[in-house]
Amino acid sequence: MTYVERTLLYVGGKTHVKEVCAVLNQAHKLQVGVQLLESPNDSYCYISDGAESLQTDYLAQLLSHRDASGKLQTIALDLSTLHGKSSEAQCAAFRESMRAVAEICRDLNVTTAVEPMLLNFTPSSSMNDRAAPARKAARLVRGVAEGEDDPTCAHHGIVNIFEGGRKEIDKVLKAAMNITEEQSAADAAKIKNMRTHVGWFSSPSCSLIYQTVKYTALFSSKGYAVGSKFRQWILTQLAAQEGDIPGDQLLGSVEDLLAICGSRDYVFFMNAAVTERFSQDGSLLTFLEEEDTMGAEAGGKLRKSILLGFRSDYIMAAVRAMALICDSALWELLRAIGSDTHILDILPVMWPETLAFFEAAAAAPSKVVDGSLTLSLSVAREAKVTPRATRAAIDIARIREKAAGDTIIEKMLSSAFTAMAEGTRNHASEFLPGGNFCSEKITDELRQRLSGMPTTSTSAERTFALGRDHDQRAGACRDDTRSGAILGAMDNTHEFMRGREKGEEEWRMLRRLARRGMKETMAEKRIAAGRVAATERNAKLEGHRAKQAAKKKELARLEAIPLATRYSELKGMVGDELVDQLRKHKLLGKKGFTVTQPNREAYFLQLQTLLLEADPAANDLEDGDSGITGRGIRKKSAGGGGKRKKKKKGVIYYMDYEWTQEEEDDFEVSAIVGKVRFLPPLLMPPPPLTPSPALTHCLPPVRVHAGGCRWQGDVCEPGQGQGGHRPLPRRVEGLPARPRLVRAGGQPRRGLSQGVRGARRGGGGSRRGVGA
Repeated sequence: MTYVERTLLYVGGKTHVKEVCAVLNQAHKLQVGVQLLESPNDSYCYISDGAESLQTDYLAQLLSHRDASGKLQTIALDLSTLHGKSSEAQCAAFRESMRAVAEICRDLNVTTAVEPMLLNFTPSSSMNDRAAPARKAARLVRGVAEGEDDPTCAHHGIVNIFEGGRKEIDKVLKAAMNITEEQSAADAAKIKNMRTHVGWFSSPSCSLIYQTVKYTALFSSKGYAVGSKFRQWILTQLAAQEGDIPGDQLLGSVEDLLAICGSRDYVFFMNAAVTERFSQDGSLLTFLEEEDTMGAEAGGKLRKSILLGFRSDYIMAAVRAMALICDSALWELLRAIGSDTHILDILPVMWPETLAFFEAAAAAPSKVVDGSLTLSLSVAREAKVTPRATRAAIDIARIREKAAGDTIIEKMLSSAFTAMAEGTRNHASEFLPGGNFCSEKITDELRQRLSGMPTTSTSAERTFALGRDHDQRAGACRDDTRSGAILGAMDNTHEFMRGREKGEEEWRMLRRLARRGMKETMAEKRIAAGRVAATERNAKLEGHRAKQAAKKKELARLEAIPLATRYSELKGMVGDELVDQLRKHKLLGKKGFTVTQPNREAYFLQLQTLLLEADPAANDLEDGDSGITGRGIRKKSAGGGGKRKKKKKGVIYYMDYEWTQEEEDDFEVSAIVGKVRFLPPLLMPPPPLTPSPALTHCLPPVRVHAGGCRWQGDVCEPGQGQGGHRPLPRRVEGLPARPRLVRAGGQPRRGLSQGVRGARRGGGGSRRGVGA
C-alpha cells in the first residue's frame, strides 16, 4: 500500500466559523477588560448610539481615551441587542456589558475575583447626539444629575445647522415657483425620511440632486441607473473633442458625485456643484436629451424629471446657492472637526468664528457669491490638493460667474445664512460665550475630564456601517457571533490574542465559555427578551387597558338605561339622569352636541331637540308647558269656579302665565327647538318686534309685532298678545334649516321655530337670540 502525504488547506465548516466568531466575542470582552485594567487613571469617554438592522435594535457602546503618546484611541465596549429604547434600558445595557467584562477577566484568571473597578466602572465624560433620551442615558451612565450634560456630536450639529439653511432656500424657491404649502405637506414625510425619497414639491432642488445621483450611479443594479453608460458616452465625446475643450471647462467625472446614504444631509450641499456641472450642454443634459429623443426605456420618468430641473432657472439657482454655501463654509467645518486634537482646543474657537461668519454672510450675500467672504477657521486643517479638489475649484469658479448679479440667489443665501446663524446659537450654545464649555470657562480640571472625548460620535455610526455590511453578506445570525465578527475586526482582537503570553491556553478557555453561551438557543433568547419587553409594554398599556375596561363597563350601564322618547318623561329627571340620556344618544350615534351642558335648562333643551328630531310627536306636553319651570316666568295657580280674578295694571296675562311690563322688556329667546321653516323676505320691512313670553308653547311659525298696520302683500289678523298681530306670510314647507338667531333689538332673521322656549334674563331692555 502506498501513502502520499499532501498539504491541504483547511476550510472550516459553518458551525466552526460560528464558534470562532462567538469565541472572538468573548476574546473581545477580555481585550476591553485588560485595557481598562492597564489604564485605571485615564479619562474615558462613553460613546453610544442605537440603530436597527434586520428588524433588530442594536446598541453600540464605545470607550475612547488618549494613550501615552497623546493620540486618541477608541475601543468598542459592546454591540448588543437593545430590548428597550428608554434611557434606563440603555444604562442597564452598559452595566450588563461591564459585568460580562469583569466576569471574563475573573474566569481567565486575569483578576482573582470580579474586579470592582470593572464592575463599577464610570466614564468621566460622554459623547452622543442631542436627542433627549441619549443625553439622559449618558447622565445615568456617568451618575450625574439632570442638567450636567457634556458636549454633543459636532457632526450632528453641522447637519442640523445646514438643514435649517436648506429649508430657507426651499422657502424662497417654492415662493418663486408658486408651490403651495399644501403641495409641500404632501411630500413632507418623504423629505423627513432622510432622503429615501425626496418629494419634488417639498424640496425641488434636493429632488433634482437626489435624482441625478441615483440616475448616474456607477455600481447600481437598479434598472434606471445609467452611470456606466453616461461615463462611456462622456469619455467618448471628450476624446473626440480633445484639444477643442478649454482647460477650465469641466463636463464629465461622474465619480465626483457622492452616494446619498445614511443621515448626512450635507451630502446634498457637496453634490450641488457636480449637479450644476452636469446641467451644461455637452454633459448629462445633452446625454439625457438624446436618450429622450431615442425613446430609451430605462428611467424614463426619472429622466424627464431631471431634464425639467435642469431647464428650470429657479431650481438651478437653488442648486448654485447650495454649492456656494458648501464652498464657503461646509468644507472648512468638516476639516476642523476631523482631527483628534483636544475638543476644547477646537469647538470653543470654531463655533464663535462660524457664527460671526454666518451673520456677516447674511448681511452681505453678494460677497459670498464673488468669493471675497468665506469661512476661515483658525483651528481648521490645511486643505489637501487632490484631483477632485481641483475639479471642485473649476466648478465653483463657473458657478460664481453664473450667480453674479442674480438677486434670487442672493436672497436664498441671505435667508439660509440667517437661519444657520440661529441654528448655531441653538446647537452650539455650550461653546458660545456664556456656555458651559466656552473659552472663558475652560479649566485644567475640565480639560483633564474631557481629554478622552472626540469631537464627534461617528465611531458608533461606523460600527453600524460595518454591521450592515456584515448582515448583507451573512444574513441573520446569532447576536454573539455577529458581535464577535464585527468588534473583532474593528479592534484587531486576533492580534491582541496573539500578543498574549498565554494566548493558546486563554483561547481554549474562551472556547469553553463560548460553547456554554451557545447552548442557549435564539428562540430562548427571544423569549427572554420578549419577557423584558412585555414588562415595559404592559406598563405603557396599563392605563389604556384600564380606560378600555372602564369604557366597557360604562357602555354596559348605559345600555341598561331606558331612553326617554317623550318630553314628559324628561320632567322628572335630574342631574346625572339627564347626563345619562345625552350619553345614551351619543351611544346610538347622534352627533352635533356635547354631553356636558352648562345648566339644567340647556340639558332639557338639548334633549328635547334630539327627541323632536327622532319623532315629531315627541312633544306630549300641554299647551303652555315648556317642560322647564322656575326660569323667571310665574305660573298661576290652577283656576276653579268662582269670580274671575281682576287683572292688574301693568301685568301681561297669557294662558296660565303672567309677567310684568318690565319683564317684557327683559325677555329673550334662549333657544329654538325643532326644525326651522324658511320664510321668504317680505315686500316691506317689518316694524320693530317685541317677542312675547306668550310663545312658550308650540305654535305654528309666527311673528308677533306691536303695531297694528297691515303689511303690503300680507294678511294680518288680531293676535292673542297685548295689542299684537299675527302676520301670515307665505311658507315654503319641507325646507329644514339650522336654527336662526334673532338680532339685537328684536328684528328676527329669516325663520321662526316650531317651538320657542323663552327665558327671563337680568339686564337692560335688549333682546338677544341664542341658538340651541
